[in-house]
Amino acid sequence: MAKMDSVKQMNIDGETYTFLPIDVAVKYSDKIHSGFFVPLNESKRVRIEIDEGNLKEKLSTYKEKGLKNILFADEDYNLFLRAIKRGLTGFFFKEDENNKSLNMQQVLFLVRKSIIYVGLQESVADRGEENIDKFFHWIKGSPKLHPAFKNFLKENQEQFVINVFASYVGIALAEALNWPPHLGEKITQASLLGDILLTEKDYFAFIAANGDHSKWTENFRNHPINMSKILQKHHGQTISREVIRAVEQHQEFPDGTGYPQGLKGLSIDQLSAIIIIARTFTDALVASDFAYDNRYDFVNELLEDRFNYNNFKNPTKALYTIMGIPTNESGELIKE
Repeated sequence: MAKMDSVKQMNIDGETYTFLPIDVAVKYSDKIHSGFFVPLNESKRVRIEIDEGNLKEKLSTYKEKGLKNILFADEDYNLFLRAIKRGLTGFFFKEDENNKSLNMQQVLFLVRKSIIYVGLQESVADRGEENIDKFFHWIKGSPKLHPAFKNFLKENQEQFVINVFASYVGIALAEALNWPPHLGEKITQASLLGDILLTEKDYFAFIAANGDHSKWTENFRNHPINMSKILQKHHGQTISREVIRAVEQHQEFPDGTGYPQGLKGLSIDQLSAIIIIARTFTDALVASDFAYDNRYDFVNELLEDRFNYNNFKNPTKALYTIMGIPTNESGELIKE
């Protein structure tokens, strides 16, 4: 596997070891299944085995003493990051723990199950699958994008499943706002095109960075703009400007905390706003133990403050609608 440019490594007794931030190790200590080194200083290290008591407690103690990183053997490091990645997408793969590769029929079946599980109408999956079929027909005819898309499916199938789910949520939001069906097709296009330049290397660097944007790969940081430029150059006649803009803005947030441009408020287009809400909702589902009976608090906490902007008013109200949460005419919650 290719190594991340931003990851620091060292050689110990002829074997390559990789530095892992202690914050990540503490947070995901239950995913550590191999021994590792604790670097006390530049020349002194302590070996820790996984059967030596409470690992999370031990790591937390080292963190309190000022330790910044631990050292994983190269192979163990990659296995650990794979375990984290699977843990974050466990919501979708509860019945597929063997990490097998899924064909497209299995992917669509898995997403359909997930749509029903979170309480959305199964008819949303019907429309989503129709749009997916049209998208695949289109991208197979693109010599520029099809190879990148195939590589994305091969390296990042779990993220593809998440993006498919987010596209279905986007379609549901658009329908709740009475948008015409062709806009659902645009949501599918933008949702599935936005990330296809990303590699497994980029995602691993993102996980290892633990929120530190400076440790992201350059490709991860700039992929929305890079992809929008490719679409504009090679597919300006077949992909609408709305979709290109949505691809460019799909990682932005109206409070300015998104990337790569840090756009705020009304600088974000309406189609982009739908996709951002759909992705935010999907990411929150992946990272949580969602229960439909607790959906009110789940959605309210997700949307509170961060999306309080005029161009996000309708998309946020639509999310309450599709989740069966009552609001008044102004889009304000009616406490159940």
